[in-house]
Amino acid sequence: MSQVHIVFHNILSVLQKNISALYDVHTSVSGPVQRKNMIVSRTGIAIAQLALIGAILSACSVRIQEDNLLRPMAGGTLSQEVLTIGNSPYSVARQEIRAADGTRLHAVHLTRPGANVTVLYFGGNGYTVGAFGTKTAEVFAPLGVNLMIVDHRGYGQSEGQPSVAALMSDGIAAFDHLAALPGAGKILVHGQSLGSFIAGHVAAHRPTAGVVLESSVTTAEAWVKARAKNMPVKIRLADTLKGQGNLRNMALIDEPMLILAGSEDKATPPQLSRDLYNASHLPEGRKLLAIVEGASHNDVLLKPEAIEAYRVLIDRINGN
Repeated sequence: MSQVHIVFHNILSVLQKNISALYDVHTSVSGPVQRKNMIVSRTGIAIAQLALIGAILSACSVRIQEDNLLRPMAGGTLSQEVLTIGNSPYSVARQEIRAADGTRLHAVHLTRPGANVTVLYFGGNGYTVGAFGTKTAEVFAPLGVNLMIVDHRGYGQSEGQPSVAALMSDGIAAFDHLAALPGAGKILVHGQSLGSFIAGHVAAHRPTAGVVLESSVTTAEAWVKARAKNMPVKIRLADTLKGQGNLRNMALIDEPMLILAGSEDKATPPQLSRDLYNASHLPEGRKLLAIVEGASHNDVLLKPEAIEAYRVLIDRINGN
């Protein structure tokens, strides 16, 4: 979700370079120049710079659409050899999931003896099993759960071209695939950032045992407003992105829910997670909110506070 920031940065960089060039031309005129005149001249240029930036930015608008938000990339898989080197308790099996349109999606299923809860994990934008699967397995191993990690459509070793609608549908296909596997047990669906949209959608439309929404947002509009409130640039969302987020899922999710956010998250501000928690109709005993102190966007699960909240959720799922 950092694409907006990149666009803003590029706009400002271009402006800065153009203004710097103007300044260099103006102050490199040959001949003697008195210091007083130079100060006046530079002050005038500084004012002109500010006026130029304001004029250009006030007329600027940035359009966010799916093809500049979703960034598919190829990647590898997660092997038993890699897990063995890390002394992981898991055995790994590759899974091929068939999406509703026939697209082949890549996933890995990690199992361990005695586990009765399986976490179906959807990562953020840029997440692939090959790049981050090992670390994800390390994070979840102490929780005593099985794990299935899915490459988004077009990412890692999954085929296809991603779109928001396709990712939502693929999440349902992944859940149905996992539920049909022997020993799947209770399925807890977890999504981080972009993946939280998928997890919320699955929890709203399938009988999951629980759901974890990490670094999530209410709506795309609220996210844009939070990110761009101090920037004099108009943001325009594509129609396919309007309303996307987990706010609309709150009325449909009736399973135990944990909402996780980092207190220092600048990509998806934690207030959006608080708003999700408040919008949920679940009673206090079936929903949890953990704003993890010191965590940012991608390191929430590396903090002990988040793992402790996760343990509480799993205990509730198991009826403890």
